[in-house]
Amino acid sequence: MTTPKIAIAGGGTGGHLAPAIALAEELVERYGRDSVHLLSGGNDLERSMLGNAGFEFTCLPVSRPRAGLRSKATTVITTAMAVPAARKALKNFGAHALVCVGGYAGLPGAMAASLLRLPVFSLEANAVPGKVTRTIARFARTCFAHMPLTRNLDCRVEVVGNPLRKAFLKPAARADAKRALGLDSRLPTLLVVGGSQGAGALNDVVIESAPELADLQGRFQVLHITGQADRERAEHAWRALGIHFRVTAFTHNAATWFAASDVALTRSGAGTISELLAMGVPLLMVPYPHAADDHQRANALWVAGSGAGVMVPESDLGASRLRELLESFVLSDVARARASEAALRLATPGATGAILDRILDEIGLSAPPSDADQEERAAA
Repeated sequence: MTTPKIAIAGGGTGGHLAPAIALAEELVERYGRDSVHLLSGGNDLERSMLGNAGFEFTCLPVSRPRAGLRSKATTVITTAMAVPAARKALKNFGAHALVCVGGYAGLPGAMAASLLRLPVFSLEANAVPGKVTRTIARFARTCFAHMPLTRNLDCRVEVVGNPLRKAFLKPAARADAKRALGLDSRLPTLLVVGGSQGAGALNDVVIESAPELADLQGRFQVLHITGQADRERAEHAWRALGIHFRVTAFTHNAATWFAASDVALTRSGAGTISELLAMGVPLLMVPYPHAADDHQRANALWVAGSGAGVMVPESDLGASRLRELLESFVLSDVARARASEAALRLATPGATGAILDRILDEIGLSAPPSDADQEERAAA
């Protein structure tokens, strides 16, 4: 049997890197490390996450566009200049196909794969497909979506779910995760997270509202992923309040932090949503109001419509609303249990394997039977 060689391109944010790592892990588990190669932009987060996961990658230094014509022109130029490097990497690797996971490094990857006549596939985790996904759709055979898309694409779309890293598929029991993080296993835990590197505005509201929660001391505890800028400020606020807490700027051990959480106050990036849903964590979602195409609001509406959480506009989130959310969800066993069940129903833990199987079928390389299949055949 020919060993598949699948290249994965994209990155830039944790939401794009996590599914890339999940697919890479699945390939390594089935076929070994020679079956996967990653193409990414090489920013600090990419180097940290991919390095921690143990994956090497080819750096495609594509500039992400900012405000202004000059920045957009720079992105066009750097994308064009990165195509030869992507083409060389794909040829040297001997790729059978390319999967684009979002992020600007996927553009030169898709263009290079097209030049090499390689099949291109894409992933879209958000309800509103981004500009990169819409462009790559011109080269792609299929886009595998996490949730129903609000726009049509120039390729086939299959709603399968978002690939999840192995650590999120078999998490520790909630009580064990709490103890591992030094928390009280009996207290309900609120996770505050703004994405892989925190969210300043969300931190501001929570920290400034903390004094209004003083009388709830001893009734709940906090896990807070702040980003580097707000770590000390958050630690001071929770310590002054006398609420049991654990604060970090960033963690590679997000699976344990999520597993220890009973409710999450979070932005509504698709990656964070998919990981929390898989662990049955209800979501109190505060969409980033300046997200491209307002995609975080669309994501939050999809989750809220299932009963797995609620959406709160950032403009509505103050001390009184935060307290109301705490009392309605964090401190209510019944509400938490109901929303947790809805979250698990919405989760797609089998998405990683399903997406890889579809890709392998599409390119004519059959997948090996899973352990479960082998056991079933042995018992027959």
